[in-house]
Amino acid sequence: MAKLRRLVRGPRTVREDRLSALSDDLILLIVSRLDTRTALSTAVLSRRWAHIPRELPVLDFKVSDILPPEYDRTIDLRERELPREMALFYGLMAWCEIRSTKAFTDGITNVLATDGIARRRVRTLRLEFFCKTDGGFVDRLIAAAVGAWGVSDLEVVVRPALSCHHDDGYAPPYLFPHDLLDDSGRSRLCSLTLGNCTLPPLHTYEALATLVLQDVAASTPVAVYERLFNDCKRLEVLHLKSCGCPEEEFEHLVVDAPGSAIRELLVEECAFSHITLHAAPMLARLACLGRTTMISFGSVPSLTHVNLTFWDSEKPYEFLRNPPAATTSLVLRFTGPTRWVLPRHLTTPFRGLKRLLVANLPSHWDVSWPRVLLFSAPLLEAMHIHVAQYSGEEPGEEIGWWDRRKLRHRHMKELVMIGFASTPRQMLLVKDALSVCRHSLRRLTLLRDGHVRYSGLWDWEMVARQPECPWRADDEIAVRRLIKSASKQLVDVILG
Repeated sequence: MAKLRRLVRGPRTVREDRLSALSDDLILLIVSRLDTRTALSTAVLSRRWAHIPRELPVLDFKVSDILPPEYDRTIDLRERELPREMALFYGLMAWCEIRSTKAFTDGITNVLATDGIARRRVRTLRLEFFCKTDGGFVDRLIAAAVGAWGVSDLEVVVRPALSCHHDDGYAPPYLFPHDLLDDSGRSRLCSLTLGNCTLPPLHTYEALATLVLQDVAASTPVAVYERLFNDCKRLEVLHLKSCGCPEEEFEHLVVDAPGSAIRELLVEECAFSHITLHAAPMLARLACLGRTTMISFGSVPSLTHVNLTFWDSEKPYEFLRNPPAATTSLVLRFTGPTRWVLPRHLTTPFRGLKRLLVANLPSHWDVSWPRVLLFSAPLLEAMHIHVAQYSGEEPGEEIGWWDRRKLRHRHMKELVMIGFASTPRQMLLVKDALSVCRHSLRRLTLLRDGHVRYSGLWDWEMVARQPECPWRADDEIAVRRLIKSASKQLVDVILG
């Protein structure tokens, strides 16, 4: 830093401080492009630069930004059962964690010791530290940030230290300093993320609009999660990630909150095997990723976007027994080891569904199964299907269907299928879609290879790749003959 100052200021005989001559807006622009630790270090460059970091709206103190590259590389080797010398492995990990934790605590101490701390203004504070970190420093920082700095967006995530696993000791969650926050501080928080932390009485955080809970202890009763829907009156976004609950409570989450304002709900890799949405009048977006195998819908009149992704060993069943009528966009992804779906006709149709994605459909299934959804969604406009690569397993049971000549679909405009291999059941799916949507289908895309590009949880794009095995002449002739015989209204046909 001293060398940099000499280079910028020029010879010692010249006393002009060019760094101090920069405008506040330019200094703030430079500092805002740096990470938090570097931005705070610029105070040594010039007297005027010392007060600029106090104006940063976002502060990030993350131990992952301090960890050396060897840490992640060694973790990767450990997952591949290397190195075999466990003492060496844990010794290296402990050294990395101790060094990074010291740098983390030193940074917080320096911030708290800065003169004029009460004049600092911060909108967002993000903290990430190891479970063995002295919580006193973090407690003081959180209290100062929420109380004096005006932080309204707080994120506290505790990483498990590998040394805890080595000692086979229990690493308790971080005790969130709820008692250090006064009523005005609690009422100021609009967004709160807690990872591996004890849960404060969240109903006292009156302005809370976004809440993210992750790695919550398995001893947490299901009732704690259920109360969030009724107690947090202004809550609009709720994300539950890797949240546990006692096994004796049947792992059943019931949402019955007619007064809830929650519009977005994400349940990812949680212990809930069954979710029942009795009443959630404002819920518009639902994403359920992971272990949940049963979802029951009650009064969800605003639910327009649904993402259901299954990857556990259990078989998802009854997940569409009573689909919500307001749903316009549906994503179904099957990425688990069994990759199974119950071939059952829907008792209640998707009356408002317009966009549908069925992704990671195993090639050994009867891939004509999405016909169930096609014929149960009278307003469907776009149907996208992604068939996974050949798994080598035996073909599954074929799914029968009623006479398609009695069915007519008047809104279907686009059918895209990635992983098309001209198998009999795939040809049946295309034939049925062309026949039933004879007067509405305008675009048919059949691709040998490609992938789904996701934009968030509820939007996607079908992306083509140059296939390793191009179309055989007889396959292309058969498909084009099928298209010509089934529909004459197609404007665009793409075979790639």
